[in-house]
Amino acid sequence: MPRPHDDTRDRGFATAVEMMYLLVACLAALLFITYLGRLHAAAVEVTNTAQAAARAASQADDPDGALTAAAAAVAGSALAGRCEGGGSVSLGWVPSPTGAWQGGSVTVTIRCDVRNQSLTGLWSPGTRTITMADTQPVDRYQR
Repeated sequence: MPRPHDDTRDRGFATAVEMMYLLVACLAALLFITYLGRLHAAAVEVTNTAQAAARAASQADDPDGALTAAAAAVAGSALAGRCEGGGSVSLGWVPSPTGAWQGGSVTVTIRCDVRNQSLTGLWSPGTRTITMADTQPVDRYQR
């Protein structure tokens, strides 16, 4: 005579299905942490490039030379490989109280479109835009 099924003898062992759910959840968490880390690294790289470009622009003789110097600093950075199109550069400046270039300040803004696929390491559609700006004073006594 067969024994009736007794549910009270369950010892709480996880089955293979629950372990697969746990594995998938761990892999998803790892993918998300990787994504956030790479996004942060890209933002730091854009910030550093914005600072270097603003410093290069502040050492130029005039606003036109400043934009050329900032664009050259961005082109010489590692953003060319990270950003789609190499990143865009815009420049704004505030003249000195006398209206001259020297003694004013220059602000360089860099916009970088990063593909999600480069952030996740897997195929994923779309891009993320990282925009950073830095302001540097223009030396009053240069040249």
